[in-house]
Amino acid sequence: MAKRVRRPRKRRVESNLITAAEEKTPAKSMSVQEEFEAEYAYVLKDLRWVFILAAIMFALLIALNLILTV
Repeated sequence: MAKRVRRPRKRRVESNLITAAEEKTPAKSMSVQEEFEAEYAYVLKDLRWVFILAAIMFALLIALNLILTV
């Protein structure tokens, strides 16, 4: 029995109509740096949290080394 081939569905394309009012108003553009900060703010928070946990664990290892070797 032959395999059935799935064809991708055709998507409806909406026309991009621009009104006269939209053409006259300038679009607010963000700089590349602002876009980067807006999109990846959660990554910076996560990285900060990982570095804090790593520092705590490193300090804990040093403390345990000092306590257990005495």
